[in-house]
Amino acid sequence: MKTAIKRQLILKLFEKQDGKCCYCDEHVILSYRWRDQQRPDAATIEHLQRQADGGSDHPDNLALACKKCNDGRQEIDWLTYRSLKRGEIHEYVRSVDQGSGAAEYR
Repeated sequence: MKTAIKRQLILKLFEKQDGKCCYCDEHVILSYRWRDQQRPDAATIEHLQRQADGGSDHPDNLALACKKCNDGRQEIDWLTYRSLKRGEIHEYVRSVDQGSGAAEYR
């Protein structure tokens, strides 16, 4: 992807997502400086369906993620990873263990 197009896309995604990572919901930073782009909270373009799994560069398959989440996702599907990062799976398991609230997840 050409640099100018990538920058425009990052700006559009930043605006669409209110400057937050699609996984952890934390604020990301925008910078064109290489040093800043190495920060864990640096904005990166994420392929929701990984290119290795047939995902494309179509805008519907792209989201903004912080570098930490983008690097950490690896082979996990995006929705599962998002739930893990937001603590939703842990919360569900805890509710099942306690026997309360499990019905709302069925």
